[in-house]
Amino acid sequence: MNIPRYWAKAERLIQGGKAGAAAERHLIVWRGSDASAEDAQARAQRELEERIARFRRGERLRDYPGHIRPLREPVIETVSAPTGERIAVITRNAAGCRVINTAQVMFIDLDFASALVGDWRGALAALWRSIGGVSQAKAEPQERVLAKVRKWHEREASDWRVRVYRTRAGLRLLIAHGLFEPTSKDAQQVMTRLGADARYRRLCAVQACFRARLTPKPWRIGMARPPATYPWTNADEEARQRAWESRYEASIGRFAVCRLLADLGRQPLHPDAERVMRLHDAHTLSLMDKPLA
Repeated sequence: MNIPRYWAKAERLIQGGKAGAAAERHLIVWRGSDASAEDAQARAQRELEERIARFRRGERLRDYPGHIRPLREPVIETVSAPTGERIAVITRNAAGCRVINTAQVMFIDLDFASALVGDWRGALAALWRSIGGVSQAKAEPQERVLAKVRKWHEREASDWRVRVYRTRAGLRLLIAHGLFEPTSKDAQQVMTRLGADARYRRLCAVQACFRARLTPKPWRIGMARPPATYPWTNADEEARQRAWESRYEASIGRFAVCRLLADLGRQPLHPDAERVMRLHDAHTLSLMDKPLA
């Protein structure tokens, strides 16, 4: 997983490009490390010097892999296997939500809007019902996407264990019988086949992990976005962020993130997947009928 514990920034305002061309550029480089903040700073400084040299040679500065900026998120909790190997990390994203990042336990979020692209038969049937005066139930997109998942499981993955959850905007799948590499062709093909968002697929490849949100989006529970982004630049910024987090954590208990809809397949749970599943369910599910956020 490309989820460093420490982050550091190096920056410089430089002038002059290739052959003395008039140019000015403010270069900023972030780099992470699991070793220490000092190691992260050294990595950032090395990359900054390399970028300055490329700029002065007139070379193009590289884009981020997949055109996605690496996620700089504080690590809240680490989940390890009995062997000590790190299998999951809980972080807080830029929106303030807790997120679980998994090394090999596959999550697939299917937003109704993207998962139903190309489903012209379902759209035509919905239009026909509307013309015929039959009201379209709110659960209709859910049933269409769930039917798509069931058909895929029956025809292409009957030997898989797949837990299906309802989220506010779609479905979430947890593949629980085995482990997958986020960067592998097989994982990417499954996500594409089911209609996962393209940005999520790229993010899985770049960060070398799967991700699933554990707590509500703040604007869905009547809160503004967090006042700061990590890493914080000063003590005041961190204090304002911590105060926001306290208000947020006090508000999320009235909501749930998921409801379990189906558990497909009879294969036993992989031990790592079971640990992740129990942690995920403890954060996202509720025994009460709370609104999804």
